[in-house]
Amino acid sequence: MNKKITKYRTFADVAEERFREHPEDVAGFLETVFEEYEKDPDEGALLSALRQVAKAQGGMTELARKTELSRERLYKTLSQEGNPRLKNLRRILQAFGYTLTFKPIKEA
Repeated sequence: MNKKITKYRTFADVAEERFREHPEDVAGFLETVFEEYEKDPDEGALLSALRQVAKAQGGMTELARKTELSRERLYKTLSQEGNPRLKNLRRILQAFGYTLTFKPIKEA
C-alpha cells in the first residue's frame, strides 16, 4: 500500500518565495520585525528574519560578496544563537538596501 506523503512548506520557505517574487515587501517586513523586537527582544527571531531576507536575495554567498564577510561568519552571525556586532549588522542591512535609523520612543 502506497501512502502519499504530504510535504508542508515552512514559514521560512513561504517568506523566502514571497520576498523573491515581491522584493518591495521586504521593507515592511523588516520594519515589523524590528518593531516586534522592541516589544520582545528575541534575538533568535530577529536573526531568523534576516536569514529569510538573505535567502530571498541570493543566499549567503551573495550576502558574503556584498558585505565582504565570509559565508561562515554570516552563518554564525545569523544563527539562532548569533550575536552580531553592530558593524556587521549595519553591513548586512546595507546589503539588503537598508540602514539603521533611530527614532524617539513614543510616550505612552
